Amino acid sequence: MTSAELRLLFPSAQKSIHLNHAGTSPIATPVAEAVQAVLAELQSENPLTAYMNAMKHADMLRDVWGRMLRTSPDNLAVVKNTSHGLTIIAQGIPFRTGENVVVAANEYPSNVYPWLAQETRGVQTRLVAPRAEGDVAEDDLESACDENTRVLAVSWVQWGTGQRMDLARLGVFCGARNILLVVDAVQGFGALRLDLSRLPGLAFATGGGHKWLLSPGGVGFLYVRPDLLETMLPNNVGWNWVAKPMAWEASEWGTPKATTARFEEGTPNVLGLAGMVASMNLLESVGTDAVESRVLELASHTRRRLIERDMHVVSPHGTEARSGIVAFRHPTVANDAVEAKLAESKVICAVRCGNVRFAPHVYSTESDIDTAVAAIP
Repeated sequence: MTSAELRLLFPSAQKSIHLNHAGTSPIATPVAEAVQAVLAELQSENPLTAYMNAMKHADMLRDVWGRMLRTSPDNLAVVKNTSHGLTIIAQGIPFRTGENVVVAANEYPSNVYPWLAQETRGVQTRLVAPRAEGDVAEDDLESACDENTRVLAVSWVQWGTGQRMDLARLGVFCGARNILLVVDAVQGFGALRLDLSRLPGLAFATGGGHKWLLSPGGVGFLYVRPDLLETMLPNNVGWNWVAKPMAWEASEWGTPKATTARFEEGTPNVLGLAGMVASMNLLESVGTDAVESRVLELASHTRRRLIERDMHVVSPHGTEARSGIVAFRHPTVANDAVEAKLAESKVICAVRCGNVRFAPHVYSTESDIDTAVAAIP
């Protein structure tokens, strides 16, 4: 499927210009139809069918995410969202009193609050200040680590500026020091390629589906490096934790699943799973390489048009640090006024971290970008 063919499946694209895929994405018609099919199952004489199919959908998602992430499905679990995944990670790490976690101070709260919550276990959270324009410097993160650092937590793509972090570099640094590299991947996965087979130093990763994965909210992925699974403390435990989850009447503690799917604790999100499977089918039909190429191409076009309009682009200029997010500021007009003026022209964007944020996806067009930039006051 081409990006142009994909565009025809988004009713929203016929009514507005959506440049907030870093916030919440619209869904395509096949995704809505997949959810509606589950609703029909739930209205049938045997709604249990919907739940049994949901278990199959979870299997399908681990398979497709495994292909996209270049890892075994056994290393993946279905979670509710990024916050859920990060909380499982933070609560599962067997911290020792006096250890610390290093994280940038301008991270999205999902990648800060779970670590601050570990203070009750005697764990310190070190917040590293960003540099000018909100840049998170790998040098500063590494300098904040010491012999007591257990975790370095970072977003693959920073939500406020679109900066893509050097995960390979951070992985090598952490691997040499027995530090666990934890990655919030929500602002990259679905738009950019993430090859976990080339990142042996990465310990955990997680992300939700309502942004770049073009799915309804309530479904996301969790990756646990296989050598770490058995070291994690039991948490997010429910009937689906065990190897035989349908043995509901068992009176003894069951053997945990041998895979990361042990963290899928209970009743699944039957609607969200069906929608996510449909959205993954669409992205795979375009191809992960083609999606990334197109997203970066549109982001570069956005950058050029904004600079031509004398906007101050704060997103990184280096090619390796770019993503699908382009953040900017107007030289004279307040961000909120810019956002409101764009909304009048049916351009959907966001104001985040002191910037206006554009985030086109693979089905967006250069014409979308040109119209949006022309609508800036």
